[in-house]
Amino acid sequence: MKHVVHLLLLSAVVAGCSQPAVQRHDWSNFSGPGAEVLKRETLSPPNFPDPIEPFNRSMWALNHAVVVAVVDPISRVYRFIMPSFVRNRIQDFADNLLFPRNFTANLLQGQWRGAGDETLRFTTNTTVGLLGLWDPASHWFNIKASPEDFGQVFSTWGWRSSTFLTLPLLGPSSVRDTVGLIPDTLLNPAVYILPHAARIGPTFDDMVDSIPDYRRFAASSPDAYDDARWLWGFTREERIKEPEISASGDNTGSTQTLQAAFLGPRDGGFAGRLDQCEVTMPTTGLSLPFSFRMQPGRAPLVFLVPGLGGHRLSLSTLALAEMAWERGFSVAIVSNALNAEFIKRAASVPVPGHAPTDARDIHIALDAVNRNLETHFPARIDKRVFLGYSLGAFHGFFIAADDRPEAQQRVQFDRFLLLDPPVNLIDGMKRLDKYFTVPLASKDPEAEARRIILKAAAVIHRDREGKRGTADYERSDLTDLESGNLMPTEELPFTDEDAKFLIGTAFRRSLQAVLWTSQEREDLGVLMTERRRQRRLPAYLEIGDYSFEKYLLAFVLPYHRDHLHTVSSVEDLAAKNDLRAIEGPLRGNGKLRVFANHNDFLTSDQDIEWLKGIIGPQHFRLFPAGGHLGNLNRPEVHAEVMNSLSDLVHAEGVNR
Repeated sequence: MKHVVHLLLLSAVVAGCSQPAVQRHDWSNFSGPGAEVLKRETLSPPNFPDPIEPFNRSMWALNHAVVVAVVDPISRVYRFIMPSFVRNRIQDFADNLLFPRNFTANLLQGQWRGAGDETLRFTTNTTVGLLGLWDPASHWFNIKASPEDFGQVFSTWGWRSSTFLTLPLLGPSSVRDTVGLIPDTLLNPAVYILPHAARIGPTFDDMVDSIPDYRRFAASSPDAYDDARWLWGFTREERIKEPEISASGDNTGSTQTLQAAFLGPRDGGFAGRLDQCEVTMPTTGLSLPFSFRMQPGRAPLVFLVPGLGGHRLSLSTLALAEMAWERGFSVAIVSNALNAEFIKRAASVPVPGHAPTDARDIHIALDAVNRNLETHFPARIDKRVFLGYSLGAFHGFFIAADDRPEAQQRVQFDRFLLLDPPVNLIDGMKRLDKYFTVPLASKDPEAEARRIILKAAAVIHRDREGKRGTADYERSDLTDLESGNLMPTEELPFTDEDAKFLIGTAFRRSLQAVLWTSQEREDLGVLMTERRRQRRLPAYLEIGDYSFEKYLLAFVLPYHRDHLHTVSSVEDLAAKNDLRAIEGPLRGNGKLRVFANHNDFLTSDQDIEWLKGIIGPQHFRLFPAGGHLGNLNRPEVHAEVMNSLSDLVHAEGVNR
């Protein structure tokens, strides 16, 4: 182990010898549209240094290849022949063997309560739990686990900041934690009492159930390595600092929005039952992937479009697809127009953000999907439904209002189901920017931003601890990143300011992917930092200077004004990205079904009243609360949403 550590550290040093400097566009002398905004300083997104990024990305690619090519196929067989009851016993046995490490690490940090609890747990589980095959300490006696390791010990002793390091086969770690693996391993009885093959078993057993989620995470993330590094960094920092969590939080539209974390498919295997195909896009000549699942007989088809930056395999998208499937609909899903997959393969312009153009591109993509499915499943498609949420719903309005001859030649929809749409896109993006800058009101904005994210990580850890029972924490767990975000799945103890910043951060990271992807496709000369595929962090740091409003002013406006001549000014861009610009075709459109929440931060009271007047009260449902998408997890809400499509499904076609 010692020689392996030395080799890794040497390789990491060599890989980190050269990195591009972060450069920034000088807006100080700019006097064009939005000059005041472009000159304004903003909060930099919280991040972690990555001086050996090329090495880490190479190791990430290696680990991903091993998971996909080796671990995944073996794990499928393993899960098939090994019942979950047996797998749980193996994992409990392995957790019990970690007592010497946990006890010693607690002791060396002066955590006497944790050392005592670990002793009681080991004694109870070894005796009553039959050598640790069961965990009565958690389930019967409510003795909580206190998992600690030598990475945490070294941190307590003063080794706080440490270089991020991706270990081959083990995954995210740091130099400090890699050194900590030496005493961790020496204190693991399995090294001495079990043969090598048997020692691998518990580690493999801990991985197998999370492989499908990991693969979905890797497929849906525009930069899985960076997301994993970012998430791991904060979850690890939380385990070291262990921030306090308040018992309860505020009840506002922002905190209710976080409840969108509850929105996921009930069937964990639903994503695995989706098929994937590709269609050639006439806008680019490239292939665009889409996911779908067809009912066994003739059925209506739901075309599902996610929200801002959303991927077709995101959890919320899968949840809505599952709801439609269970109601008897076939489903087909494409990524959002501001998702990296769509920007690279299907967008007619390199800089998305102008709704009329983006909606047209989505419509063209859905038309290609429709033609593909009609060819491969003749006479299996009955009616067609457009289902969009958030920005996907906003684009749905533009598709519904497009009565030009070329638009009428594309796939036509019998129903538009539009959930929580903004009314003015520019105003909505400004609100997201405002949410992200909440920490600027504090004395130390950077520290406040990290505090909020660490609090979110602590809530997630508490949630997982409650589900697993033992709460064993692996510092080098490649597959413990399947959630892909910092949103926990329980009642959320956040203040309104906490919630706003978490929402703003999530959307700001999606903007990072938009800017990187768009400028890789066509460099407009605005970003100054050299972009390297294996060393992206310097460019990401510059991209972090751009809010949504700055992105619109520095990229979208110039491109559409000077290259395409589709807008003439900032005011014209704002007007054309407002649903009021297409009021005529929308008014009285009987195909529209709109659901909204009264306290959605993306819409004002005036927006809601305007929507209600345009759609008509019989086709517009306003819920009193829920924030933005925060109530779609509730059974009564998604039942009402799906009931709005019930007249399109023949009773005999509904799955039961």
